[in-house]
Amino acid sequence: MARRLPSLNQLRAFEAAARHESIKDGAEELCVTPTAVGHQIKALEHSLNSLLFHRKTRKIVLTDEGRELAETIGQALDLLEDAAERARTSDLSGTLKITVAPFFGNRWLLPRLPEFHAMYPDISIKPFLSFDYVDLEKSGFDAAVRYGAGDWEGLSSTLIYRDLIRPVCAPQLVQGLKLPMAANDILGLPIACARNWRDDWRDWARKAGAEIGEGRNIVEYESRAFMFDAALSGQAVILADLRMTAADEHAGRLVHLNPLTVERPQGIHVVTGERKSDPRVARLRTGRLALGRLNCRELVGPARFERATS
Repeated sequence: MARRLPSLNQLRAFEAAARHESIKDGAEELCVTPTAVGHQIKALEHSLNSLLFHRKTRKIVLTDEGRELAETIGQALDLLEDAAERARTSDLSGTLKITVAPFFGNRWLLPRLPEFHAMYPDISIKPFLSFDYVDLEKSGFDAAVRYGAGDWEGLSSTLIYRDLIRPVCAPQLVQGLKLPMAANDILGLPIACARNWRDDWRDWARKAGAEIGEGRNIVEYESRAFMFDAALSGQAVILADLRMTAADEHAGRLVHLNPLTVERPQGIHVVTGERKSDPRVARLRTGRLALGRLNCRELVGPARFERATS
C-alpha cells in the first residue's frame, strides 16, 4: 500500500519555519525565498485541513496542532539525518568529555545517555558535573551543555530545546483539590521562583488571563536546584520546564496544576569552541531524539487530571 504522505518539501519548509519560529530564518536555512516557504506551508495546511501557525504582525506562533506536528516531523528528520551520518561517517568513536552544570546534568543529560549510547555504541560520553564555566578552547573538554539564550561570545552553540514551563508542585500541597486548577486559584497558593526569574510568573499569569499584584510575595531561591527542592518538599508551586519535571511527575513526586505553557527564550544548548569541528559532537547536536526532544504528547498533550490525594 502506498504511503499517504504530504509533500516532503512542504514538511521540510514547515519544520524549518517552526524550529526557527520564523519563515524568513527557515527560508535562509533551506536556501529558498520566504515567499516559497510561505506557499509550502499554506499548501500543507490546505492538505491537512488544519491551521499550523497563527500569523502575527512580526512573528508566527505554532498552534497546538502545529507544535505536535513540528515535534513529530523533527524527530523523523533527526532519525533520517542520524542514519545518513552513520552510513557516511566511520570515525564516530572514542570518548567525549562534556562539562555540564549539576542541575542539568542530573535531571536532563544523565537520564538520556543510555539511549544515546545505544544509538552510538562506539561513542563514550564522559560528563563532568561542575558549576564552573570552563574555557573550551583551552580546557581539554570537547563540548559543554549550557543553559541560556545561546549568545556566548567566541563559542558555537546549537539549541537543543527552549524551556516550556508550566506550574507544578508536590501533591501534598494541593491534597483534596480538583485538578486542573484555574490560574487565580494557583496564584493563591505559595509560589516561588529562582533568582531573577520573577517575570516567569507574570508572563504565565498574563497568558492565563490573570494578574499578579505588585505586592505579591514570590519566594526567590538562589538557584533552580533549590527552587525544585522547595517544590518537591511541598513548600511552593514553581514554574518549571516540562522535560525537567517529567520523571518526577511520572513517579508521582510532582503534579502539574494547569496544562497552560509558556516558552522561554532560554534553553539547553550544546556548545563548542568556534574552531572545533568533531563529528561526534555533531551527533550530540543533531541527535535530539535521544537528548532532548520528547514526544509532543508527553510534553503538552492531554493530561489525565484527577483529585490530588497524596
